[in-house]
Amino acid sequence: MSVHRGLRALAALVVMSILLAGTAVASTIAFGTLGTVFIQTAPALGGVRLLVGSSTVTTRPNGSAMVAVADINRIAARVSLASSVLDSRTKLSLAYVKAAPHTTKYQWTRVTDGVLVRTAAVPESHLTIGLDMSSKVTLRISAGTTGVAPSQVHAVRLHSVTGQTMLVDPQRTPTISLLSRKTRLVAGVVTQQVITWSVDSLSAAPGVSITTARAKFDPFSSAVWPLILRPVHGTVVVDTVPATPGVSFLLDGATFTTNAHGQGTSPVADLNGVDLRLRTSTAQATRATVSVLRVTRLTPAAPFQRHLVAALAVSRPVSLSFTDSAGRAVSAQRIAEVQLSGGGSTVTVSGAQLQEPVSVLANRAELVEGTWKAQQVTYSVARVTVEGSDAAFAGQQRFDPNAASHWPISVSVFDVSVTVRDMLFGRRVTSAAEVTRPDGVQYAVQLGGEGPTLLPSLVRGDYTLTTQAAVFGASSKILVRKNSDAELRVVTQRDLLVLLLLMLDTSVLFVMIGRRRIRGSNSHWAAMNL
Repeated sequence: MSVHRGLRALAALVVMSILLAGTAVASTIAFGTLGTVFIQTAPALGGVRLLVGSSTVTTRPNGSAMVAVADINRIAARVSLASSVLDSRTKLSLAYVKAAPHTTKYQWTRVTDGVLVRTAAVPESHLTIGLDMSSKVTLRISAGTTGVAPSQVHAVRLHSVTGQTMLVDPQRTPTISLLSRKTRLVAGVVTQQVITWSVDSLSAAPGVSITTARAKFDPFSSAVWPLILRPVHGTVVVDTVPATPGVSFLLDGATFTTNAHGQGTSPVADLNGVDLRLRTSTAQATRATVSVLRVTRLTPAAPFQRHLVAALAVSRPVSLSFTDSAGRAVSAQRIAEVQLSGGGSTVTVSGAQLQEPVSVLANRAELVEGTWKAQQVTYSVARVTVEGSDAAFAGQQRFDPNAASHWPISVSVFDVSVTVRDMLFGRRVTSAAEVTRPDGVQYAVQLGGEGPTLLPSLVRGDYTLTTQAAVFGASSKILVRKNSDAELRVVTQRDLLVLLLLMLDTSVLFVMIGRRRIRGSNSHWAAMNL
């Protein structure tokens, strides 16, 4: 009996196996092969929604998922993203679907007396899903120690490790999307790459040079990218106009001096605003004094360089001396004031300044059609005041302080030979005299009787000569405008005595003549009465 029961059970299993096999074959023919798909994302991300065939699945936190599909054949070609949005910051794109060879697992059924019978074969597919990720990042710029306002930064050039570049205006689009993960096949294996970014360069307002720390930034790891501005180290090149050697400049506590061509070079820790910080450390240069009119920027010839033009006013020392028309020296102590005209202005020199070299503007920079050019300044004598009178003809004497450091000025002073004679006899008179200059100052002279008396180096103008030996005509006017001889007639005491004697003799003569006429008249009347 037991034998027959076993045979009947075995027969039933065989029949069941044949029926199941037939059913599976029919299902495969009509609907495809049933199977299970095992998924792993690279990078491992939870919450990724995938469409596998017609089934939707969401990955677990470790990036894995499992889904049963009605047709496992060519399933790798039928995988897509059900949603490209992972979260509020991250977007996904499908890069690779790498399928491993199918495997088959069998289902077993326990029958009578503990016998296991394989009843069905279930195929499995293992897929690796390679994802590319982009993450939203907000650029947060801070001034650091530069003093540059973040609002001045209008362009940031970003560079990724994969060579991708991006130019961003942080004022318009402070939040941007950056590639943060990328997958690729390496020896047939889907491998993820972490994409980091750095700042290539920043552009700000004109004259601003800034950079940031060069640390790599991972967009996926942080939603905010802090960019701390830093000053740019570089070199400053300064050209002087006019080209002036020996000019000492001060920049950020360091000094440097221009060479023989008027150019100076110095390293600088911060290229920002160097044109505003440049100063002269001293006014003294080589055989000149200088002052800065303006500092402007030129196009730099190299990276990390500032090329500046320092427009200068250059003054040079000039010593003055004075001569007459014959070339003889005239003492500077006689000069009250000198006015020199040049460069649209007048320089006045007086007093003790006449004994020392005077500094006059010799050269200056002028902006001509947008370019600084050197303009020489020449001078003319406008006025030389000597003893109250102008001793120079304005504009007739010119001088270039760039060509020489000594200026001999010719003044109009003249020699006058004075001869004083008495009125009656024409004899030369020897007498002490007093000369009144055009400025009213008086001085004494001695007039000789043996020949003309020379009054030397008289400035142009009217003089008064007062002789002490004269009784009348003692004060005489002399107009001096060239070398000349002057002869004066005066009435001396001797002349006056002679004149008095003559007048007395004349009076006596008149009396005698009158008496004679009276006598004659009386005799005539007497004769008529007889």
